[in-house]
Amino acid sequence: MSVHRSTTTYSAMEAMPLLLFLALLVLPAYCLQSPRQSYHLELARVDAADTGSLNISDHELLRRAIQRSRDRLASITPRLYPTRNRKVVVGEAPVLSAGGEYLVKLGLGTPQHCFTAAIDTASDLIWTQCQPCVKCYRQKDPVFNPMASTTYAVVPCNSDTCDELDTHRCGRSGSEDDDDDDVCQYTYTYGGNSTTRGTLAVDKLTIGEDSFHGVVFGCSSSSVGGPPAEVSGVVGLGRGPLSLVSQLSVRRFMYCLPPPASRSAGRLVLGADATAMRNASDRIVVPMSINPRYPSYYYLNLNGLSIGDKAMSSSFRSIMNATTPGTSDPDPNVAASPMPVSGDGDGGGGTGPNAFGMIIDIASTITFLEESLYEELVDDLEEEIRLPRGSGSSLGLDLCFILPNGVPMSRVYAPSMSLAFDGEWLKLEKELLFVEDRESGMMCLMIGKTDGVSILGNYQQQNIQVMYNLRRERITFVKTNCESMTH
Repeated sequence: MSVHRSTTTYSAMEAMPLLLFLALLVLPAYCLQSPRQSYHLELARVDAADTGSLNISDHELLRRAIQRSRDRLASITPRLYPTRNRKVVVGEAPVLSAGGEYLVKLGLGTPQHCFTAAIDTASDLIWTQCQPCVKCYRQKDPVFNPMASTTYAVVPCNSDTCDELDTHRCGRSGSEDDDDDDVCQYTYTYGGNSTTRGTLAVDKLTIGEDSFHGVVFGCSSSSVGGPPAEVSGVVGLGRGPLSLVSQLSVRRFMYCLPPPASRSAGRLVLGADATAMRNASDRIVVPMSINPRYPSYYYLNLNGLSIGDKAMSSSFRSIMNATTPGTSDPDPNVAASPMPVSGDGDGGGGTGPNAFGMIIDIASTITFLEESLYEELVDDLEEEIRLPRGSGSSLGLDLCFILPNGVPMSRVYAPSMSLAFDGEWLKLEKELLFVEDRESGMMCLMIGKTDGVSILGNYQQQNIQVMYNLRRERITFVKTNCESMTH
């Protein structure tokens, strides 16, 4: 593996030391530095700046986030299902359609260029917009100039690093004095006709006071349908080799997100300090699954769903193999055989994941359930909640109940919902399921439906420590007060 810094021609013997040195820079293992083992980042909400300057209401902030989630849904389910002998097109990862909900401040290049990036657990690539921008979306941060960085180098298209991306070609870096046509050029195509293209490169990445040389990133020169102006790029935290956690050889990471109305920042911890409380009574540990259709995603087997203290009825429950939360014996109406593993379901494919799997997505606000599960959830909620159905939510939500005049949501009954991941139950209380639509006088469910794989959004992850153990391939959920967390 090698990288190109300039177009100067060297003899084979002259070039060898340089190529060996630059090759080492690209390898993820050499990005780690000692003795620091952990990195703490503050997660700002994408609308945080507008909240302070424009005095935007909680209602409007939530409406914006819900709309971004729906835009993102169009791109998170791949439109191309590869065969076993073909890699997934990385361009199908959900980046441009939404742009992310939580932002971090990072540095790139030498001298350091500061930029704001959205974190994304459902994609791999680290990228930012670069000069010269042929067709870029408007961003508030200055656009990165790669020619001003003394540590910037391009990745050749015949390298293993370039081969990590299915959609790439050989081209030039874009520099006026560059006559080399062996540069790795990528084009990503997303749902909603969104695309980004540019040059795959390496440079120094700075996290707080720590710098890492030779980090691979996308230097984007053209983006259509881009994220909000607050976002200058994306930091992928997915399971693929080009993600930040893979390149830094991070074995675990954790985040904690406060409620949206708190206006507080969240916390992201990479490395050894990424822990979850051990003695909490509601701590659950869930094994990750690997789905060939979604290799970069953190994918969990969803094999049970309950409303209140009873499992959902009808066809969904008939294929479950999990106990109802709070009980020790299997429900008699639940089939004794395990969930069939098949590649025919929307969430299936290969060994491990079942047809009702769920992706964890920090960049989507609301949760989405596979259509048949969602419809049964709606039926059960209508039986439990003794309020009339409403329509026309100003927040853009689908399932709403009309609140009595003058009665807030806090004073009406709504059941909890529990999700079973390989038999481990994650209980979501009313405040993680519903939101009060004050403009419409309704209580609305923060869950939508999808015809693809189910998605666990960040609204249902608030006030929960979510810890990803990449070495042991498991995820830990522990309920806590995220506002009280400190660096």
